[in-house]
Amino acid sequence: MRLVISALVVIACLYDVSADVCSYSCLKSRRYSTSCGWFGWSRCTRYSSYRGTCTKTCRNGGWSSFTETGTRTPCTATCGTGTQIRTLSRSCTNPSPYNGGRVCSGSSSKVEIMECNPQPCPINGNWSDFTEWEEYDDCTVICGTGTMDQWRSRTCTNPSPAFGGADCIGVSLENRTIECNTEDCGEKCPNDTVTYFDHPENNRRYYQCDNNVARRHDCSPGTVWNNTQHTCVHEALPVQPAAPVHSTQPPDDFCSNGRLLAAHTTDCSKYYMCSNGRRVGNAMSCPAGLVFRQSTSGCDFAYNVPGC
Repeated sequence: MRLVISALVVIACLYDVSADVCSYSCLKSRRYSTSCGWFGWSRCTRYSSYRGTCTKTCRNGGWSSFTETGTRTPCTATCGTGTQIRTLSRSCTNPSPYNGGRVCSGSSSKVEIMECNPQPCPINGNWSDFTEWEEYDDCTVICGTGTMDQWRSRTCTNPSPAFGGADCIGVSLENRTIECNTEDCGEKCPNDTVTYFDHPENNRRYYQCDNNVARRHDCSPGTVWNNTQHTCVHEALPVQPAAPVHSTQPPDDFCSNGRLLAAHTTDCSKYYMCSNGRRVGNAMSCPAGLVFRQSTSGCDFAYNVPGC
């Protein structure tokens, strides 16, 4: 019976490829022969015990894979990549020790440092420096102290807001008005004399002396300045020659006080040249849709001229 059981164990071990062989301390017996019987004439077999090493079929323990257990520590940063600690555990169950097999050696847990919250942090916007001041337009006078409107700007690009960061607070555009051309006009604008000057760059503008200041004026839409006629004329019309200086007309109140142009008495769209306090030449017409404005000595829209 014992022989059958031993054979079955051997067969099981042959088919269990994961089986191990374990050694252990055990009592063994050995046989020896000794004299026995009367006068030692016979030989007898005897057995003695001793402690030796035996082997048996077993299975040594093996570690399972590490798995995360417990709760990770809080991340050291809310954005921009921080670190946190996690705990990993394993068990001696792959396989478990069997029939005296060795238990697993080493630690059943370990800690790892992990990266966390890798998303970029919000970047708040910040202003760049202001640009240099620039002019909206040229000075309102060429002499006698005028004003000039200026502007400067900045951008929210130092840095630009990103990843949900806040926009810049404040204005991106600033304006100011400064004095310009503060020198006296002197002989350019004599007292009690109406004097005109061409604009050096824009033929739709001109300068007229007023109280010793050469002020800038704009021609009405569709007209350009004609310094010969001292008025703005339709740009599609040919330039009319200067009116003769002498006239047989009687003195005219409209041409008094040094005026160079006088309104037509019945037709708002026409005007005359003045010379020596008298109207000279034939009446001239403003561009279509405009009327003559005595206060500016130029053609303008009708709603700016009372009574026309």
